[in-house]
Amino acid sequence: MHRTPRHPQGPLVAVVLLGTALMQASPLATPLAAQSARVGMAHAPVASRAIGSATVMAAHVVNITTTDYAFDMPATLPSGLTTMRLANKGKELHHVYLVKVPAGKSSKDILAWFKAGGPPPAWMKPVGGPNASAGITEFTSTLEAGDYVAFCVIPSPDGAPHVMKGMIKDLKVTPSANRSAAPTPTRTLTLKDYDFIFDKPLTAGKHVIAVKNSGPQPHEFFLAKLMPGKTPMEMAQFAEKPVGAPPGIPFGGITDILPGQTVYLTVDLPAGEYGIICFDPDVKDGKPHLAHGMIKQLSVR
Repeated sequence: MHRTPRHPQGPLVAVVLLGTALMQASPLATPLAAQSARVGMAHAPVASRAIGSATVMAAHVVNITTTDYAFDMPATLPSGLTTMRLANKGKELHHVYLVKVPAGKSSKDILAWFKAGGPPPAWMKPVGGPNASAGITEFTSTLEAGDYVAFCVIPSPDGAPHVMKGMIKDLKVTPSANRSAAPTPTRTLTLKDYDFIFDKPLTAGKHVIAVKNSGPQPHEFFLAKLMPGKTPMEMAQFAEKPVGAPPGIPFGGITDILPGQTVYLTVDLPAGEYGIICFDPDVKDGKPHLAHGMIKQLSVR
């Protein structure tokens, strides 16, 4: 893993800080859909829409429901092309940070690492997963047979990451005959040091976005629909100092993928202004990648 050593309670994905910020700006008892309505988001009903499960026809679909603080998901999955549909019923934001681990390693070892601190262990390989959203995040990738662990590192308002509150689950991927090819994307997003590059402008409506990491270090992709007049940098700054209403609403994305990986995100985007941000710390100076320019504003029409 090409990462800067850091304590595991530091930000592993974009919404680690942003999740806390949004919760601090909203009553803890307010559901995410209601949060969207509270700040005037016209697309709040997206939480109940099916966004493209028919788009990736050959994939095995896994429905994952998150609560405070648990995953409702199968313990065993067949290998091959897999779509994870993440729906959150909790009061806090949640995501799926999925890692592949070698035989003999499990959630107990990851919890031991979190408690001990220090750099991420070399045996823990992130493979991506659905990032937090006020609606549904639909993520597709090809899973190899083996052992995995799913957990959530977004912190609660008390600062403790959800994994330390029991939000972690072992996953066994068993060999299968599924040799389905990856979906045909409508857009391709390349992550690099330090930029987001779309092959074509992103338009309103349904898309299957191929997300490729061409950089030498891990990257993630966090998407937020911005409030009128707000900028991606204001979204990032709000994460550090949550004052007033959130400048945007989480709209999904992917958690960390390693260099050379390609995964897929299915979205149904209303027109508007969006921010895309990578909060991963740099291997050289430890600064978040957004500080190196990995933050952009997109106009979706």
